[in-house]
Amino acid sequence: MNTITIAVILLGAAGGLAGIVLAVSSRLFAVKVDPRIMEIEKILPGANCGGCGNPSCFTYAQSIVEEGSEPNLCVLDPGAAAQIGGVLGVEVSGREKQVAAVRCYGGSSSQKKFEYDGLPSCRTAQVFSQGDSRCPYSCLGFGDCVAVCPFDALHRDGRNTPVVDREKCTGCGQCVAECPKNLIIRVPISARPHIACNTCEKGKVVRQICPIGCITCGMCV
Repeated sequence: MNTITIAVILLGAAGGLAGIVLAVSSRLFAVKVDPRIMEIEKILPGANCGGCGNPSCFTYAQSIVEEGSEPNLCVLDPGAAAQIGGVLGVEVSGREKQVAAVRCYGGSSSQKKFEYDGLPSCRTAQVFSQGDSRCPYSCLGFGDCVAVCPFDALHRDGRNTPVVDREKCTGCGQCVAECPKNLIIRVPISARPHIACNTCEKGKVVRQICPIGCITCGMCV
């Protein structure tokens, strides 16, 4: 028997032994998963958008079964709540769709205190005196929120402030977390009116730095 034949036999024997060890280990150390988790994961859309507060649909399904999380937190498919309730054997009502709302519409209309020529990033511009706008609460307009939206629901208008496409928006919250000025919130889709200004300045100051800023006159109310 030549050397090559011996090597092939030894290699095959080693591979077979390794396969047996792996098969036995998979049975001995297998982690049992509640079958309801797998059923709920199949119901969920599988986008892993994070809108429910979990990093993936699987971890959300896991938290529903093992930790008692609310089963109606999926922002992509509100109708999934009833199906999840069927798996759990409970009655679950859906919740109203949430969409993003931007609390600034002044953007580049507000007066500037210096000419910013750095990286086109809101987080970077925020480091320099909270941005170049005289209004410390103003949208910086570089579109960090637009870049992270996985559903193409945010676009910048002529003033570079982000505009929300309410039909495409799922309320996943990624833009909310990305904005360094905390200008984006989530509201029920039925809540049409909202104050598109985040300033805490007095009306006199607002008039001086932004032509369309809210001066809390109360006329809209």
